[in-house]
Amino acid sequence: MIGGFLLSSVADTRRFQHSLKLLIITSYVGCLLAIVWFELSVQTYFYDKPILPSTVATIGLSTALTGLFSGAAMPLIYEALAEIMFPLPESLSAAFLVQWSNIASFIYLFIAPNRSKLMNLLVLITTSICILMMVFARFSYRRRDEDERKRLEKEEEQTKAHDDINSQFSEINNEQQYGTFS
Repeated sequence: MIGGFLLSSVADTRRFQHSLKLLIITSYVGCLLAIVWFELSVQTYFYDKPILPSTVATIGLSTALTGLFSGAAMPLIYEALAEIMFPLPESLSAAFLVQWSNIASFIYLFIAPNRSKLMNLLVLITTSICILMMVFARFSYRRRDEDERKRLEKEEEQTKAHDDINSQFSEINNEQQYGTFS
């Protein structure tokens, strides 16, 4: 959650407003590196002894970093899917993403129940596939641009209304010069 709050606040800044793809890929690469670190610190299908020295601290830190980077990307993925599916409502894109996430988790539970080595390998493969899919994804920021256009129109209307009020006050002040108010 902390990663999600931090990266979302970065994504909302003016500089990174149209950089969802870059931020998501960066976050997932950090997640992949943390997963590789974890994989090298535990036994897997490919080797019986861990390659890197493993302690409770290194295992905990690699797991925490995996969760941090994975959690940081999730709000941006929802935002990116809403951008990609723009004419459709955001609720539909979010429901679509949640359903596919649930289906993938359900499949993993049937593929690797009580097989931690296989599950670790599947997580590594899935994260790599997610990075590849993000690299080839096409983004258009039509929804965000439309929201910005509406915001600017609203500001123009407010400015116009403010100018109208100021002109009415100036007319009232001008009437004092003609002696209509004493």
